[in-house]
Amino acid sequence: MTRLNEEHAEVRFSAFQIVQELFTRSHQFRTLIISDFQDFLELTVGINHEQPLPPPKEVAQKLRKAAIKSVQDWHEKYGEAYKKLSLGYHFLKQNKKVDFQDVHARTVAERRREEEKQKRLDNIYKEKAKRAEKEMEETSQEIAHTLTEMENCFQLLMPDPFDFTVNDTELEPSKQMTPDEKRLAPCSSSQMEVSQAYFGCMDDEQPCCSKDVLSVSQCVRTDPELDEKKESNGGTSSEVQSGLLALNDDDYQTFVRNHGLISHKYTLDLEISTADVKVHENEDNTAIINNVMDAHKLLRSKFWPSVQSWIQLFTRAGINDDRLRCAIDLKNKLEAALKKYKDMNISFKARKRKVV
Repeated sequence: MTRLNEEHAEVRFSAFQIVQELFTRSHQFRTLIISDFQDFLELTVGINHEQPLPPPKEVAQKLRKAAIKSVQDWHEKYGEAYKKLSLGYHFLKQNKKVDFQDVHARTVAERRREEEKQKRLDNIYKEKAKRAEKEMEETSQEIAHTLTEMENCFQLLMPDPFDFTVNDTELEPSKQMTPDEKRLAPCSSSQMEVSQAYFGCMDDEQPCCSKDVLSVSQCVRTDPELDEKKESNGGTSSEVQSGLLALNDDDYQTFVRNHGLISHKYTLDLEISTADVKVHENEDNTAIINNVMDAHKLLRSKFWPSVQSWIQLFTRAGINDDRLRCAIDLKNKLEAALKKYKDMNISFKARKRKVV
């Protein structure tokens, strides 16, 4: 009751909320409140016109409304057990002309208004989500084109150091071995590695340092030679296999040491730092940098806000399907492109704005 006597509506409202909780939990507390029920009503409902509820006015109205509703609920639940509570309820209803039904109806009406308001908001968000979906379908191709153009410019300005390919020697379709030839020429994996090493290092013109190394023609017999061998003495598989490889392990190791060839199982890790990467603008790359700047401006000022808006609208509308995933995927791609532009650390030339 001490806190309810404070000349501030917010303090009284906080104290009243505590009273609400304790009133439903404790019989002893209910007895104490009901024993001084008239003062309680004056401090919460404001039945004494000479002592109105203190400011602020908005909180005072909220306190009065909550107190009237609580008195009605308490009367319905505890009125038969507490006679003074029932007398207080009828005093408010008959003497103070408090319309409890109007309070209850107003509460239901407010709840219905909230539900209708939420439905209107849901419909608005759904309509906005439909427009966002249509806009995303129309803009996705333009975003992809801009990202591709930007990536191509990045590659021209600074090629990826890890973007390289090794041409593996493969048999042409016309020169692939037939099943009979495969059966006649079974070679082990180590023999194939040696043959691949030789084929990989052989060009049309051998370097001078390779003249002392056996040529491919000496290492591997050709198909006509195999056929002649087979026709002359009915050659066995072991004879053909022995003719495929002319070098022993020592010769192979010597060749590796002399020419720098390594085993296919050998791996080499390259660490290339991109922390100090910087692209300087010059006469050769000015056009490329201009294209990158235009694409970056388009991503940052147009596409990025649009994608953010799509994700927000889909989330508010409760959409959690491919549309939201597509928008998030576009956002990730834009973030990667903007980050790469920043990492390029382009040093621009001074530009003069032409005033027409």
